[in-house]
Amino acid sequence: MGEIVMNHRQSDSNMQVDLDSEAGNQIGQPDTLQPLLQKRPNSLNGDTHVHSAFLVEAHDHARFTVSNREHGRRYEVKRAASCLLLPEPGDKVLVSGDAAGGLYIIAVLEQRTAGSMTLQVDGALTVCADELSLQGGRRLAMNTEAFSLEAGSGAVDAKSWTVKSHYHMLASAELNVVARASKYSGDQRESYYRSVTETVGQSSRYVAGTDTVKAINLDYAADFIARLSGNTTLVNGETVVKADGKQILVG
Repeated sequence: MGEIVMNHRQSDSNMQVDLDSEAGNQIGQPDTLQPLLQKRPNSLNGDTHVHSAFLVEAHDHARFTVSNREHGRRYEVKRAASCLLLPEPGDKVLVSGDAAGGLYIIAVLEQRTAGSMTLQVDGALTVCADELSLQGGRRLAMNTEAFSLEAGSGAVDAKSWTVKSHYHMLASAELNVVARASKYSGDQRESYYRSVTETVGQSSRYVAGTDTVKAINLDYAADFIARLSGNTTLVNGETVVKADGKQILVG
């Protein structure tokens, strides 16, 4: 019985010596598994989730290059559909996602250039609300290739209003223009009406050239005085020339 215990103790001591010797040998040898267990800071696999702040270095169309110098990370990311503010180089953005689903800029945290921002979406954008108000403290500008406005009723209230266009067309079933002073100027004016009715308090017209009126019937009437004068005055009638009055004075 005592010999068996002795043998077991000797075997245990021999195994301990072998383990110690192997451990000593491994201390002097390089660990081949250590580089494989360590991940590079910029490595990204499907299981790694990123949710951190980055700086935008550059962007090309729909892709952005972001970096985090403190942690030595640099990624190519996209802009999330919910991030309407267009990131610019130097802006601080929040990046979230993983390799499997993709990395996206979900928000712009800080802008490098304050006071200037651009809201951009890919495709068509529709803004719906019961009441929508656009306010510009100093100026409101719109620039587009084509402009269309449809409304049941509309009103424009401005201290000064200017419309400039190469071709302007106004079509309306009924047009009412009210102004304290009205002025029209141009090289040529043409008007076509089925009937014209004008009522003015006083009318004055000056024609630098020749004033020509052609009509089937011409009727001028004055309640008090009718005067026709000229350096040379001609009255022609192909059939009849008639002058009627209580008194007719010639000369």
